[in-house]
Amino acid sequence: MITAVIVTFNNPAMLRDLLRDLQGQSLVPERIIVVDNSTRPWADRLAATLPGLETVRMAANEGSAGGFHAGLQRALEGRGDAILTLDDDVRMPVDALETLCRGLRDLEASEGCVGAVRAVGPDHPDAGPTPIACFAWRGTLMRAEAVRQAGLPRTEYFLYADDAEYSLRMAARGWRFFWVPGSLIVEARKDDKQRIRVFGREVSCYAEAYRFYYAVRNSVHAYRLHGRRAELRRTLAYAAKMALLLSFVRGSESGRVQAILRGLHDGFRSRLGKRAEYQPAATLAGSTPWLPGA
Repeated sequence: MITAVIVTFNNPAMLRDLLRDLQGQSLVPERIIVVDNSTRPWADRLAATLPGLETVRMAANEGSAGGFHAGLQRALEGRGDAILTLDDDVRMPVDALETLCRGLRDLEASEGCVGAVRAVGPDHPDAGPTPIACFAWRGTLMRAEAVRQAGLPRTEYFLYADDAEYSLRMAARGWRFFWVPGSLIVEARKDDKQRIRVFGREVSCYAEAYRFYYAVRNSVHAYRLHGRRAELRRTLAYAAKMALLLSFVRGSESGRVQAILRGLHDGFRSRLGKRAEYQPAATLAGSTPWLPGA
């Protein structure tokens, strides 16, 4: 039995498309749980038209960390043996889940203790399954037993690196993770990044300061917590590079530089939780709301 868990925030149009994809899969999940961080109850409105859809309405936006904490907790209340985690901004070809499940079974037979497998994006370079050190929530199928052993995500991370910390915790219990290239899940929204031009070259970076803050802070904390020195060094190098590049860009870039520096400071001091000055905008993602009464 497979349970799908989706965390959403003010993105009803893309959520609708993803739910249609899930219901049209060659292997349909027995349960679909939507955790709604939105400012309005979009998921509840969807549930009125989609029988069997389970919703968890959050009192406030608790980010991916709080959302998947609540979603995995609900999923473990059932008898399922696998949990598929998804963001609300992806699309799934009709065979994506079936291929992912087959990949998990085959890898368990050949590799042993496999805790999770992950679908790939369109530009994935490998033709066959390959091991990965960490997984992201988007398009990952986890064994329920591995989830029970690892516990639930750290809600105090709010956004970013909560999935990396969670997978490192699962790996510490002996579970392994793999890409499954036959399963494709496509990101439909890319507005969290922008391209800036510095010293004659284009660089891709986060568009908002809050993304930098939580990504840097939580990565520093997670890699220190789990003793991952190489990953910590890469995080520090990335933070230094982006702070330097952004300092040469005109406009509102100083807010992002400050967010990087604060993220480093708070990550090393284990100062976690949501910060009032670093909150996502409550605007609706995508096109005009399509739900009745919007």
